[in-house]
Amino acid sequence: MNGHCINIAISGISLKVSDELKIELRKTIPNDFGINWINISDPNLDLLLINENFFDTEGIQRIIQQKQLPCLKISKGHGSCRIEENNTLYLPFQQSDALKNWIHLRLLSYISHQQPEDEVISNHNAVNEKFLEDMLNPENARLHLFDDHGTLAIIDTRSQVAWLEPTRTQTQTNHSFNYEFATTFDFTKVSRKIEYDLQDWLWNLFWHSLEFQQLAPNENEYFKIEYWPQPTQSTDRKITLLLSACFIQGAQLAQVATQLRIPIQTVQQFVSACMISNNGGIIPATESNYLKSDASEQPVEQDNFLNKFFGKIRRRFGL
Repeated sequence: MNGHCINIAISGISLKVSDELKIELRKTIPNDFGINWINISDPNLDLLLINENFFDTEGIQRIIQQKQLPCLKISKGHGSCRIEENNTLYLPFQQSDALKNWIHLRLLSYISHQQPEDEVISNHNAVNEKFLEDMLNPENARLHLFDDHGTLAIIDTRSQVAWLEPTRTQTQTNHSFNYEFATTFDFTKVSRKIEYDLQDWLWNLFWHSLEFQQLAPNENEYFKIEYWPQPTQSTDRKITLLLSACFIQGAQLAQVATQLRIPIQTVQQFVSACMISNNGGIIPATESNYLKSDASEQPVEQDNFLNKFFGKIRRRFGL
């Protein structure tokens, strides 16, 4: 996720069509490139998508001539010409291959010929417990979340909802993750058709972002969650349910890894995602109820307890 971030503006187009365009472009532009949806007046503009009815206006022509940047007109007509010939994309989308060719011929060629500039590295607080606590403070209200691949979401820390950038509904992030107060323009970068539960979305984002494993406490610590995380991908369902069943009681990380026979890194990844989504915290060993037994209990009896415990979990969730 360290590639160039392409700055794209969409102007004169409805929100519904804008969302469709964003998804289509994300599928078409190579994943080596991030996408940053910006205002048409931004001096760092790399690509302009404009309603064809506004293309010949003085302001649009001035922007295109000043930067000599690629511009794709969006039309509701039924054109017979190829995109490459008249720089026009016709709705509804029926020219995926043609759009891909246009992207390579016009946009990526333009990007590659730009004079290299010294990259400005944004220094911000490391993503740690204090950083996340500040981010989720209800006094912040609405925040714009982003990384070096562009916008992730706008979140409302009071109503606990997230509106996602439509091409990044199932994604991950890295240590460039940051936030700022959301502006009116930032809302054009996300889709507001669906509201996502903030805690569930954050948990899924960081469950799939392996760089944040080290945020978890060490393996000898005890951790307790307050609610069961909801994985968006079915492939994660079984392991997260088993981990949730352990940590809802309060459990030691190392003990969970041993009993479930999974890598400690997986346990730490689960716990770090819970910490980031404000779900639970470290507890003293005395508050842990996971596998609590008398010191005199025999190993065979412990094994029987485990088998019964996980048997109940499997029956309950159909695992």
